[in-house]
Amino acid sequence: MCIRDRDKVGYELYAKLLKEELTGEEQTVADLDIKADAFIPESYIEASASRLDCYKQIAEIRSLDDYKRVCLSMEENYGRMPPEVLNLLVIAVLKSYAAKFNIRKISVSARGGMLELPSVNSLADKRLSAALDRYAATVRLEMSKAPSVAFAGGKDAQAVMLAMTKFLRYAENAAA
Repeated sequence: MCIRDRDKVGYELYAKLLKEELTGEEQTVADLDIKADAFIPESYIEASASRLDCYKQIAEIRSLDDYKRVCLSMEENYGRMPPEVLNLLVIAVLKSYAAKFNIRKISVSARGGMLELPSVNSLADKRLSAALDRYAATVRLEMSKAPSVAFAGGKDAQAVMLAMTKFLRYAENAAA
């Protein structure tokens, strides 16, 4: 399948199709329910080929270093990022950390967020336990439907996503 115009598909579908096109493998992505504008406006990057290139770079974010590299590149080439673009980048890095823990669902709004774990067995991961202990004042474990880590609201959805990313980054670096 050839992807010609990112604006005709949502970012998640675009990223999935791009990964399948580039690697031939199907991507497993956490279900996302994010209440935040996340796209590259034409007013920020006018040329559709350049926007497409930026979407490709964003879809390839797998670490905080990748995130920083893409942010720097975009700001050097196009100027200060509007909030929609920054949200897109934050979502990409959040997804990259969530994938390391097989997070099933990521829900975010200004009111708070939720990371749904794949099963109760995920709680045996000492890295997640360490992060839950470290962030006990701002997160809570919920067991209503599936085991989930709930995050308090922030000033906006981006602040919640950043808190979630910080939590998962801490967990990744915690001693296993």
